[in-house]
Amino acid sequence: MTGPATAAHARHPVQRHPVDLVRVLLGAAVLGLGFLVAQRGELPVFERDVFQLVNDLPPAVFPVIWAVMQLGNVLAVPVVAAVALLARRVRLARDLLISGGLAYVTADLVKGVVRRERPGGFAVEVNFPEGPVGGLGFISGHAAVAAALATAAAPYLPRRGRRAVWVLAGIVALARIYVGAHLPLDVVGGAAVGWAIGSLVHFVFGVPRRDVSVDRVRALLDRLGVTAVDLRAAPVTARSSHPFEAVDDAGRRLYVKYLEPDRFERDWLYRLYRLLAVRDIKDADAVAPLGQQAEHEAVAALTARERGVRTPAVLLARGDGREAVVVQRFVDARALDELDPRELTPELLSAVWEQVGLLHRARVAHHDLVAGSVLVDAAGDPWLVDFGNALTGAGDDALAGDVAELMASLVLLLEPDAVVRSAVDRLGAEAVEAALPGLAPLSLAAVTRAALRERPHRLHLLRRELRRQLGLPDPDRPEFPPPGLPARLAVAAGSLLALVGVPLLAGAGPLAESIEHGGWRWLGGALALAVLARVGVAAAALLTVPRRISLGRTAGAVMVADAATLLHGRIGWRRAAARFLERAGVLPGPAEQALGRFGAGAVLAAVVVALATLVLAAVEGRLTQWQGPEGLVRSVLVGLAAWVLVLLGQWLARRGGTGPVPPGQREDVLLALRELLSVRRPDAGTVWRRGAQLCWMVTGVFLEAAVLAAALHSVGGEVPLLATASVYGVLHLLWSVLPVTGAPGAADVGLLLALTGLGAPLAAACAAVLVFRSLTFWIPAATGALLTSRYERHFGR
Repeated sequence: MTGPATAAHARHPVQRHPVDLVRVLLGAAVLGLGFLVAQRGELPVFERDVFQLVNDLPPAVFPVIWAVMQLGNVLAVPVVAAVALLARRVRLARDLLISGGLAYVTADLVKGVVRRERPGGFAVEVNFPEGPVGGLGFISGHAAVAAALATAAAPYLPRRGRRAVWVLAGIVALARIYVGAHLPLDVVGGAAVGWAIGSLVHFVFGVPRRDVSVDRVRALLDRLGVTAVDLRAAPVTARSSHPFEAVDDAGRRLYVKYLEPDRFERDWLYRLYRLLAVRDIKDADAVAPLGQQAEHEAVAALTARERGVRTPAVLLARGDGREAVVVQRFVDARALDELDPRELTPELLSAVWEQVGLLHRARVAHHDLVAGSVLVDAAGDPWLVDFGNALTGAGDDALAGDVAELMASLVLLLEPDAVVRSAVDRLGAEAVEAALPGLAPLSLAAVTRAALRERPHRLHLLRRELRRQLGLPDPDRPEFPPPGLPARLAVAAGSLLALVGVPLLAGAGPLAESIEHGGWRWLGGALALAVLARVGVAAAALLTVPRRISLGRTAGAVMVADAATLLHGRIGWRRAAARFLERAGVLPGPAEQALGRFGAGAVLAAVVVALATLVLAAVEGRLTQWQGPEGLVRSVLVGLAAWVLVLLGQWLARRGGTGPVPPGQREDVLLALRELLSVRRPDAGTVWRRGAQLCWMVTGVFLEAAVLAAALHSVGGEVPLLATASVYGVLHLLWSVLPVTGAPGAADVGLLLALTGLGAPLAAACAAVLVFRSLTFWIPAATGALLTSRYERHFGR
């Protein structure tokens, strides 16, 4: 009996986890934020108070702290690497040496760029237990080296060892504050750099899986009442357990799964990444105590067996918080992905799908139903194994995910028509159609994704064949007719006028002066807020469909839709967004309904932001300084010219169109209002999704208002945040209800008139509009234009 991801057993298999790249990005983000603060050249009050709290610790602790602090010295790197070599841990020594050395070099480079003073250079009282410290402060080299060594060593250590090295790294960071060498921001930046570098080293070289000895497993079995006469490692490898074969004192062959106590699914960052990316953790039980995990797997397997599913009998499932085992009867069989393709006959496929049907009638979702989880015995009968991720009492989406997982795994072995035909014959067209949304890379198991990376076209062929056999619309059909050269020229001229005409209103000199004297930190903040706003809008879009779709792909799809608005207006936006949902497995009807929900959320979010900020601004008296806008005539003329050119180009692009036209601007509003009133008695899940969608959309709109405020402050415009947010909320509501008013030219002039009406100088208002529109529309739309062909041809491949 074998498990998923069957392969020849290796003594030290190496694993690479994409979540390590997430750690690298988070570490870089912390460094970037620290860089922005450190560049100000000021000492924040909070940082000063934290520094004095640590720096004022009694002198009695100095000898202990000083000794631990040496672990952050660059000389400690070769020492700890040599200790690892003496212990014959060559990979550990390599990771320690590379991580520690890179952390030291990086810290030195960052210091030279930022050039922040050490604590002695600020107006703060400093105690120097070992004498004054000179040089530059941001970032702390000791903290970077210590964090890099801790990160590098962690995968090679047991849980207590990992905790110990991170405690030591924390003490090193605090020690640098205690001796007066660094401020708190310095050590936080250093720790982030060390964490990022150690994680990058793990991603490049991989980390080993922990070996489990036969004696340890035998001792656990003896303690639990199972006498293993012949116990040996099984000649396979599994992702979340250590497999063994055994014979008990009664002569029965056993399959023993020693559960992995350090599964990467337990990593909180991995789980957060899965939750945000596809709203699915894949193994919600992974953080439970190991004994509970073993019992969970046994319950799922027994439930399936009682309902007629062919699965091995469970003899024992027990353990504690440190180790656990699941013991089953051994099945002399081969995994489905080990069979010769000629052995994968239609009769065998039919039998496999029959077992899946029995499993789903029992409302058990396997949650890891890859080809390696299906065994075929000598008689040609299929067995379903490895219920570690299974879910009893599963919902329809989880059951459909099993069908998608197995089809995606089988298409790597067989032609798509055979896979789809066998599934439809046994499960029915409705069950297979429900699996279509699950045929996206991030919805699949890691082993399937890894195989599909080598043959990416297989998943696309499978989806196309499924749609063909079920008679579903092809999402790769042309979205728009060729717009023609006149339409392109008119839109390009209008866009150029909107981009260039706004600066010309203030004159090139005043505009350049406004930008030159503006704060670049505000510009950096505006960029960060614009990215966060995009994330909020994408998260809101995800919640319009009860399907798992990648957050990153959704954000990209929104940019592609923004690009489509230039040539095709709101119709283009809706059609591009609908095709994205169809390619993700959503049928055309539900896709249009999802867009209606998105439109409803946009309108309601704009109302919430506008009302909330207007009330707060009125209470604080922020709207009492309204004045007549500057440059009214010129603004209107330039805006109307750009607007007319863009609308002319869109009309020319639509003139040669054929086929059904999706709802336009007025119909979009009606769909949104109908969606708001459509559900009279929603269930709890619907209420949660719509509430979460509204919260994300409100967050996105408010962050966009903050982008406008930051852009205005970066060029010297002193308009209160609440007043800026209020007028932006009103404008966003207008653009949501009448999308034509948000077209290039009209949107720019509306913003310009609002800002100058609030008292911003014309030059500052022009610069702020240019920065804001670039960050929130022009750059995303340009990026979307570059991504269009990829989303049309390669989505999900």
